Amino acid sequence: MDDIVSQWYEDTKNVDEMQDWNPALKEWEKTVAGHFPSGARILDIGCGLGREAFALCDLGFEVVGIDISKEVITRVKQLSAAKEYKISFFDYDGEHLDFPNESFDVVLIWAQTLGLLYGEALKNRYLSECKRVLKTDGLLSFSTHDYNYLKENYPNCLDGRKFFPYANADIYWEAFDQATRLEERAAPPISSGRWQNDPPKAKIARKSTKITEI
Repeated sequence: MDDIVSQWYEDTKNVDEMQDWNPALKEWEKTVAGHFPSGARILDIGCGLGREAFALCDLGFEVVGIDISKEVITRVKQLSAAKEYKISFFDYDGEHLDFPNESFDVVLIWAQTLGLLYGEALKNRYLSECKRVLKTDGLLSFSTHDYNYLKENYPNCLDGRKFFPYANADIYWEAFDQATRLEERAAPPISSGRWQNDPPKAKIARKSTKITEI
């Protein structure tokens, strides 16, 4: 993981901002979660302060959350204990998933997490890791920031495919206009959605089956 990203998410003031986020799942997240197997074991990558993890646990899923930020993991463990959730949270290096092969029914890369994996080589390696830890017939679900939407609505924040959401900061999110290329790299199973203000389309598939849109 790039040092720019790591440093940003270790900064306490940036982590503080996460506390004000709406804890509920977004409508498109609810739709995608409706395709997960009952009681599925889910890996939530880039878990932050547990917004998705807590909500998914409430729906009856077994969730494991990981994040590159030690500061984030310290805080989310405290929140989890205070709320009496039984969720495991771990920090990691942002590249290697320290789990055995076929450990999870579902792997999530939601919000801006995929856009923080800078460069094609890293994304390729990362998606291969996700595939490794998925069980046979498991699901990978990721969301991306849509380049065309950002170009139309926030052109002043774009530099090529780099979207700079914060003024006077070096951190950026990579924008995408061909999520299907990512699907080809990961190979089924796959679920994807473009991250926009409106609920994105999502694609769901299992190994050896056709990708379908919802």
